[in-house]
Amino acid sequence: MRVADQQIYGTLLGNLQRSRSQILTAQEQISSQKKVENPSDDPSAFGQIVLDKSALSQTTQWIRNINFGTARVDAADQALGQAQNLIMRVRELTIQAASDTTSAEGRNTIAKEVRQLQRHLVQLGNTEVAGQAVFAGTKTDVTPFTITSGDTVAYQGNSETQSIAVSENQTVQVLVPGSSIFTGSSTNVFDSLRDLLTALEGNDRNGIQTGLGNLDLATAQLSDAQGTIGALGNRLQVTHDALDTATLTISKSISDNQDADLATAITQLRLQEVAVDAASQAFTRIFDTSLLNYLR
Repeated sequence: MRVADQQIYGTLLGNLQRSRSQILTAQEQISSQKKVENPSDDPSAFGQIVLDKSALSQTTQWIRNINFGTARVDAADQALGQAQNLIMRVRELTIQAASDTTSAEGRNTIAKEVRQLQRHLVQLGNTEVAGQAVFAGTKTDVTPFTITSGDTVAYQGNSETQSIAVSENQTVQVLVPGSSIFTGSSTNVFDSLRDLLTALEGNDRNGIQTGLGNLDLATAQLSDAQGTIGALGNRLQVTHDALDTATLTISKSISDNQDADLATAITQLRLQEVAVDAASQAFTRIFDTSLLNYLR
């Protein structure tokens, strides 16, 4: 083989090897639907993919935290809504009991319904999500409100709050302790109901009037607590929406850097197959020509 033929042979061989390598790459991309799987595929893109996947993992964890908090905030909001309706019913009964036309027997009858409502309020105070008390502060494994004797209700939780991480260096409170809602600074709702029951069953009109005032305090206290919880819920929702947007952005970045364009990969495969075929034919012609020259 002459020197010129050897140079042509070397060039064709290099082209053939590159084309076969590109065919293999295109086949792998079509099979895996990814254009970057290893650092050697594209060091810059691979590094960005690693960073994006780490960010996506953290963002996903924050969303899980928010879902955890939202479930508890929603349960608390629903329970307090029912509690306010319950107090409104107790107030209606108390106004009826305070009337001059209501007899001692009538007040005893009203007391029976108020006691049932008080028991229902205890149940609302013991609301749970996934087996964890919502109004026990951070003592989520205890029953926060228990009836100790007669109509007295004791609080078994603590006054601490719980917060969750929702982004870098940012947390949101997700629990409001029952001590600030039902036994708060304005009035102890359960003690007020206990005292009202005593007044109703004792036919004590002055005590009933006092109970009416305490119910107004209870309504305001529960309303304030529900407003606080509603604001927490809104903040969680806004943050969740922002994280959803961030998730889409990060996922798109990962896809842009990692996912293969199948149409392009298929086109590249076909082009390189043609190139390999052409190179193979050129090899055959060179070999045949060289052989004839040698035989001459």
